[in-house]
Amino acid sequence: MPIPELTIRQRLAELLTGTVRSSRQLAELVGVPERQVEDHLGHLIKSLARDRARRFVMEPPVCQDCSFVFRERRRLTKPSRCPRCRSEAVSPPRFGIIPLCSISGSDNSATDARSLDRRS
Repeated sequence: MPIPELTIRQRLAELLTGTVRSSRQLAELVGVPERQVEDHLGHLIKSLARDRARRFVMEPPVCQDCSFVFRERRRLTKPSRCPRCRSEAVSPPRFGIIPLCSISGSDNSATDARSLDRRS
């Protein structure tokens, strides 16, 4: 019996787990246009919102001329220019998926397990 191939979203999730990449890098790796990757990432974000083991992260774009960081930006596309200096030299956002256990740290894992047992 043949092994079923992964969908584009499954491949994106696999490529993003444990690392960060831009939509252009993902498009090259998956073999689809960059805009299509951004659409799939939107759906992936919604799927991961229900996942308690992993979280989607986004490194915001940064102006390469004045170092303005687009912290409040929620769109997945690269901004066309910096609002502060109007430069078009803006780095694209980078995306990743991290396991939630890595956020709390491995040193506190025993403490976290005990606190979970008390809630039950």
